[in-house]
Amino acid sequence: MRNLSLAIAVLLCLLVNCPRSGSTQSAPAPSGPAEISADLGACSALVTVTGSDTKPIYAAKISTRIQYGFMGVKKLDLEAFTGADGQVKLNKLPAALKKPMYIHISKGDKEQMVEFQPDVRCHATFDVQLH
Repeated sequence: MRNLSLAIAVLLCLLVNCPRSGSTQSAPAPSGPAEISADLGACSALVTVTGSDTKPIYAAKISTRIQYGFMGVKKLDLEAFTGADGQVKLNKLPAALKKPMYIHISKGDKEQMVEFQPDVRCHATFDVQLH
């Protein structure tokens, strides 16, 4: 019975990352930007949102509609919110679009819009200042 209790304790410790004796706990590495994937290609767009004071804006809404397929009849809506760093990365975007793709950025009553053009820049970076 004691061995079973010990086995359960070890298993629980492994599941919740208990500190091991002799090891030091370090602060978690800073995570990258929030990410969302379209699973439609190899391109990406990194959006960084700041306020008029140039500080990152947390929980700014990033949304877009991708029209793809024959004559652009298929549609995919993506929506994500910025993290503490004010960033969102849209991954696996199509390299060719049938119709223009606009990325909408909003927080409260402030809005901006940028156009993603994969034929000009497949891995685009947008710095958006909301004021």
